[in-house]
Amino acid sequence: MKWTVAVLLLHLLHNIKCEQSYVVSNEKLEPFEGDSETLVIFNGLKTVGRERALNGSFKFLGEMNNDDFKVSVELYSSPNGDGDFKRMVMDVPQTSICECFKKFYVQFVQPSVKQGETTNFPLVDEDFCPIPEGDFYIKNILFNTDDWPQQVPRGIVKAIITFFNAGKNVGGLIVVVKIDDRQS
Repeated sequence: MKWTVAVLLLHLLHNIKCEQSYVVSNEKLEPFEGDSETLVIFNGLKTVGRERALNGSFKFLGEMNNDDFKVSVELYSSPNGDGDFKRMVMDVPQTSICECFKKFYVQFVQPSVKQGETTNFPLVDEDFCPIPEGDFYIKNILFNTDDWPQQVPRGIVKAIITFFNAGKNVGGLIVVVKIDDRQS
């Protein structure tokens, strides 16, 4: 009897979703070109509507494998939302591209998209590599933050996502989001 109650309690606790104490809104997307060549093109992405959903298209101009391609993410915070950004300690140093997608795309982006409905970008799983060449779209994406950390800085957060091939910058995207406390 004790085990039955314990198993039932664990099952209930496992299925309870805690709502985040914050809300995230997309503020700005700013693509940038590579130093000598651009292999990732994000200039078709924008925020749309009152909800500031992400919408548009992006291109990868070649297949990207772990041997040659890396991604870095620099994070900056403006707690007062005034544009006075300070570098955060939670950066992602240059990381092999497939490992970066498996760790960060899966946690921060993939829960927000539905394959074939809101994106044609392939589902990222353990066997996902190389990153495919192609034209991809995202349609009306709002971030699902259920699996994001509980503690995130409030204010404006800027992420500079840079792609590298053989150590050279080949383009990227600056993502700016606003993070506010959830209103009761």
